[in-house]
Amino acid sequence: MSNIPHYFLYGEALPDNAPDYMHIARLEQSLPKHNWEIHPHRHDNLHQLMLLDSGSMHAQIRDASAEYQGSCVLSIPAKEVHGFVHQPGVTGFILSISQPFMLSLFNDSERQALSTLFREPQTISATCAREAIEIKTLGERLLGEYQGSAMGQSSMIGAYLKILFILLSRSVVNHEQRQVTDTKTAIFERFVALVDSHYNEHWSVKRYADQLGLSQGQLNRICQRSADQQALAIVHERLIDEAKRLLLFTQLSAKEIGYTLGFKDPGYFSRFFTRHVGQAPRQFQHQLVSAVTEQPVK
Repeated sequence: MSNIPHYFLYGEALPDNAPDYMHIARLEQSLPKHNWEIHPHRHDNLHQLMLLDSGSMHAQIRDASAEYQGSCVLSIPAKEVHGFVHQPGVTGFILSISQPFMLSLFNDSERQALSTLFREPQTISATCAREAIEIKTLGERLLGEYQGSAMGQSSMIGAYLKILFILLSRSVVNHEQRQVTDTKTAIFERFVALVDSHYNEHWSVKRYADQLGLSQGQLNRICQRSADQQALAIVHERLIDEAKRLLLFTQLSAKEIGYTLGFKDPGYFSRFFTRHVGQAPRQFQHQLVSAVTEQPVK
């Protein structure tokens, strides 16, 4: 890290009356003098926020790089190496906040809740137009306070920063929750696909869970959340659905259907069907056939 430049503010000469705990500038005003490029560097005691309103940029943070487009926010904790190449015409704000000042805005429980945002680089995309407007408005208000010298300046700046960090942290949490939900939904869909392929082999719940890299408890919790059923109930429901289809649309006997569905004992298949449906297989079949034949012809 010794060959990476350390800056208080990258290429900025601060005016004498500027607050010493924060700096903010418009990207469209500060970047042209750097030819729209900020070379990789780091700040030892500053947390930076890049509020991208429109346009695009290529960002390098640590050893990873990616392309970003507005509206999004890049949150870069102190000591993290970062650099940017912006496309001309990009708009937004760059904030550099003294880490002690930033942390002083929050009590212990709040700092714990926001620890991920304070500790790890984050890219937070605005999820809706309202959120994008809120972030842009906070940038405008912070810039206005920074450029002024009204009474209570530090308190106003602190209040706006606190709101901004809380909004960003909520977005991070919501994104993580969506990721967890999406992952669990994908696992449930994989489970259903496995059941469709192996229901007549009478796999145990443990075997399904092993196939998915889960414990039985994890699989049951995912099934409960996605279908309000335990995993075994879903397997049994698939067997019953197929048994009903075969009873209704084929000429197979109940004994033959039991064998088709992997039951070695026809009597056990009959009891299994009766327990879940409330009728024996043939009784269920006769009732459905009678209902169809008794329908009046239109």
